[in-house]
Order: sequence, then C-alpha cells, then structure tokens
Amino acid sequence: MLKLTPFLSILLATSIACFATPTPKDTLTIPQALRRIGIGTPLISPDGAHAVVSVSPSGVAPDSVVTHLWMLDLKTKSFRQFTNSGKSENSPKWSPDGRTLAYMSGRSGVSEIYLIQMDGGEGLQLTRTKDGVRMYEWAPDGKSIIYMISEELSDSLKSLKDKKFDEEVASEQGRPSCFYRIDVASKKAQFLIKRNWGVGEMKTIPGSKSILLLARPQPFEEIQALQLAKFSPEDSTITMLPSPPNSSFGGFVPSPDGRTAAFAGAREDGPVRHDLFIHDLMGNTYRNVTGKSLDRPVAQYRFINNHSLLALVENGFERKLYVVNDDGKITPYGLEDDVQTFDLSADGTLLYVKGGYTELAELYMVSPGGQPEKVSTLNQAIPSVAQVAPKIFTYKSFDGKVIEAALYKPNNAAPNAKIPLITYIHGGPTGAFSVGWSAWIQLLVQAGYAVFTPNIRGSTGYGWDFLAANRKDWGGADFKDIMTGIDYLIKNESIDSGRLGIAGWSYGGYMAEWAITQTNRFKASVSGAGIANLASEFGTESGAEYDHWFWGPPYENQELFLKHSPIAFLKNAKTPTLIIQGEEDVTDPKGQSLEMYTGLHYYHVPCELVLYPREPHGFRELNHSIDFYRRMLAWFKKYV
Repeated sequence: MLKLTPFLSILLATSIACFATPTPKDTLTIPQALRRIGIGTPLISPDGAHAVVSVSPSGVAPDSVVTHLWMLDLKTKSFRQFTNSGKSENSPKWSPDGRTLAYMSGRSGVSEIYLIQMDGGEGLQLTRTKDGVRMYEWAPDGKSIIYMISEELSDSLKSLKDKKFDEEVASEQGRPSCFYRIDVASKKAQFLIKRNWGVGEMKTIPGSKSILLLARPQPFEEIQALQLAKFSPEDSTITMLPSPPNSSFGGFVPSPDGRTAAFAGAREDGPVRHDLFIHDLMGNTYRNVTGKSLDRPVAQYRFINNHSLLALVENGFERKLYVVNDDGKITPYGLEDDVQTFDLSADGTLLYVKGGYTELAELYMVSPGGQPEKVSTLNQAIPSVAQVAPKIFTYKSFDGKVIEAALYKPNNAAPNAKIPLITYIHGGPTGAFSVGWSAWIQLLVQAGYAVFTPNIRGSTGYGWDFLAANRKDWGGADFKDIMTGIDYLIKNESIDSGRLGIAGWSYGGYMAEWAITQTNRFKASVSGAGIANLASEFGTESGAEYDHWFWGPPYENQELFLKHSPIAFLKNAKTPTLIIQGEEDVTDPKGQSLEMYTGLHYYHVPCELVLYPREPHGFRELNHSIDFYRRMLAWFKKYV
C-alpha cells in the first residue's frame, strides 16, 4: 500500500490555516468554484403549454445530490419546482396529448416509472419491478407505456449471491433485456419479448405502432458494432434495419410523420459521432446529410418539419444553432447566443440553456419574432474576482496548421510583468474547449497564473480531417501544437518562459505525462486519470473500440503502442509530477497511474500519486474534488 500520510498531514495543516484566515469577499474559494446548479435539456409538451427540465446540484455532499423536475409555463413564464421527493426524479416524457408527465424515480428503492397529471395531484407509481426500469417510451396512443428491464435473477441464483457466491465470469453475457407493456389505467403489465441485448436507446415512431431500438448484442465483443432494430409491441416482432458498421452512431430522433429518423454518426468507422444522418425508415436506407455541406460535429437536433431540423453545431469554441434540410442545405438559425442544449415547440418557441466564460448556465426562452429572455435564476453570481474572460486567438503550428486557442490572464497582473503559464489540455482527444465557465481555469487564474487552453489537432469542432489528424500519432504533431503555442505566447503575451506548468485529465492527463518525457521545460505537471502505457490500457479498459480506431490492436503492432507511451521514455523525465486517480475508473484504469508513479519514483523524480476510493473517471464526491483542487494548486505553487 502506498503511504501518503506525510503529504496529507501538510495538507491538513494548510487547510486549517486557510479556514482560520478570513477570506476577502471577492476571493473565489474551492467550494464556491465547485458549487453550481446543473440544468438539463428542456422538454416542451406536445401542446406547447409547458416545458419540463431536470435540475440538479453539484459541488455538494453526495447525499445532497438530488435531481428534481422543474416546470415552466410558457405563457406566464412561471418557473417552479415540480417534483420534490427525497430521491431523484429524471427521464421525463410527455404523453402524446401533453396532459400527463411520466418520469423515473428511485423513491421506492429501485428506479420505477411514475405519472403525474398536469391538472393537479401527486406523482403516482406505475411500475413495480424487482431491479428497476432501465428505459421506457409512451405508446403512440398514450394509453400504455413500453418499458425495459434486465431479466430478473432466479430465486436460486439470488440466494447464492446473497451468500456472497457472487463471482463474475468475464466471458459470460450480462442479463438479457426484457420488454413489457403496462396499461396506464389498470396498471397491468404484460411481458412482450426477451433478447440477449444491451439496449442503449428506445424511441417511439410517430404514426406507427413500432419502436426503434439501438442495441448491442451479448456477450459483448471488444470491437463490436451496434444494431438498429424496429420493434412492434403488438406482435413482439423485431425487424433489423441497416446500420453503420461501427459503434459510433446514435441519438435517434424520428420525424413527425415517422417516415425518417435523424441520427449522428461517424464519417467513416469512428471514433465518435460527427455528422448528421437521415435514416429512411420506409426504404431502409441511410445517408450523410452534413458531411460535405457542414463538416462540423452536430451535437443535438430537433425536427422543425418532416424535412428540416434545428441542429446545434460545434464550430471551434462556439456552439450555434443551424437549420439543416434533409438535402444537406445549411442556414444559420439567427440566434447569436452560444447554446448548450435546447428544445423547440411546434409554433417555433425556443427554449435553451446558455452559459458563458464568466457566468453559469440558465434557461432562456425566445418566441418567434421576439428577443431572448432569461426565465431562470438558479445559479448565484460568481465572485467578481473569478470573472476572467479569455482571449480567443489562432496561431500557426510547426507545419502551418492553424490552431485555435484561449488565453486567460490574471486581472491583477502588473503591467509588463512576466506571468507564469499553466497549459491545460482537454480530454479525448476527440474533445474541445468551448464557451463555458471552468472552476479549474478560474482557480488557476485567481492564483496568479495565465492559463493556455489550445484545441490542438484531434479536437472536435474543426472538421473531420482535423479530428483524425493525430490518428496513430498521439504525442506527435499534437504535442508540437502545444509547444508551438507556448512559444507563441512567450513571444507575444508576456509569459515567463522559466515558469511553465502543464495539466490535464484523461487524454489531457496522458499529454501531461507525455510532455515530461519529451522536454524539461515544464517546472511541474499534474495528470488526472492519465495513460502511461497504451498497450496495457487497451487490455484493461472498458470499451476498447475508441483506442482501436486510433491504433488498431496492440497484439499486432506493439512497437507503435510503445513508441507513443510515456512509460517508454520515463528515463528522460525530471519534472515534478502529481498524479490523480479514481480507484473505480474503468476508462483509464488505476493501473495506468500506478505504472507512471512507479517509473517516476524509480528514477527519483519528485512525484505523488493520490488514489481516491469509489471514484470513476469523473469525480462524484465533493470532498475528493476539493482535495484534488487543493493539491493541484499547492503543487503548482511549490514548483512553478
């Protein structure tokens, strides 16, 4: 077991001192930076009278993270909490007539479907299952609901598990998916069908009696394509539909007439969804409608009519709305705001969530021909010291490729003073920095650092070719993009070349680890959930399809995997490195951080490995997040 007691003792003493010292009113504390209210995707009722949205706190104690549903009256703009149990409510779905709202809640011990009438009353439990409902859809007639559960354990098997005979065999499939129909009036449930599938999506097809299913056959393979199917609850028949030959597609949205469905998919074979496709449900064909005309990631979409959609498009740091016709024609929607998520009513009323670099998200509404109006005030103002907006700029990398980036600089920096710089790398690599408030960035800026956030090659939002530009080349040209950008800032933005740090999470953690094996220019590095050994990660992570697209199988090209793994160059490292890792992370398992720490420690490089119990790839417990931020700030203060 690794002993971190000395460092923890120092941290505790520092924390006590911090709490004992009065904090200026304009100082952003770590708990303040983490505390916010999350606003989900709004869902407008079919009659256009109301909208429901999920609201959940973050940056609070785990037992306080309860999601509730809030209701907006689109006419009066009254916005109020609609559900209020001791457990979370989520996954709201309107009945076809808009008079009843269904949602899921765990208030009975497992996740069940509840119904609440819009003309008053309490939410009433509809389903009663042993292990909980996984997903559901209203039947088109509104009289019944189709839902899915995992096959219940037999009494004998459950008895064995209760006695701790709970071993798992990797090659055995998970429990099959079972589909039921429940009558809303009588609450009687009818078994429909069982399949050896893991189901990711269910969508009712308007004007029909069928439901779209997006499934992954069991037992799961390491590299496995998804399958699209049409399910008829009337006779329990399933019809397989043509599907892309990979797992990078989904988000099906049927058209109002039910003849087509939009979905997002990869340009070719992965690694992530990018273009907008239209699936002809009558002719059983699908086609890419934005690959040539737009070539930008389509994040969300809603049908305006049977042949046009409103789509949220990622373009560099911005996310804007466009109208996309099914023939590929693209036109701007006309809203200047940067949008996080949205819904559109039949009469053209738009509800959307908007935030900014210096403001947390709120819900906005705009009627046809009107002006946007904020209709929620859920998030309190951030202290003024945190209001640091970035400078968005571009620079040419070593090979002439144009890279877009953001630079945040402290408000209190002295004129002409040289400022220390922290380079912060996003995850992915198929991710991107975008408009939005970041606790990580603002806390670093408040501590006196400039923060550089580049969307290096491999990032989304710049076209498919840019996304694929670091395929089989992590740590190659993408790393050169980073270093070229740092040199540009040193030359043009009063950056202190002798005080540089680097940080990131996931792929960003990988790059923070890679950087210290390639150069000694950084004075400190912070790696969260990083990747030290690309080959060993492939065999231990959950979902190897992503890495397979970038590298192929390690069993056939070990040299390529090793060539791009930080572990192979650790003898070059001199930079003090803080490694942060969740013990339950299956995306970048903790073995990766253990390998990195062991190697750095072997070469006597100053390093710390901090393991957080119960945490997956993204931290969920407030105290762990607070501890991580304190350690990161202390690490950079000590070495940068």
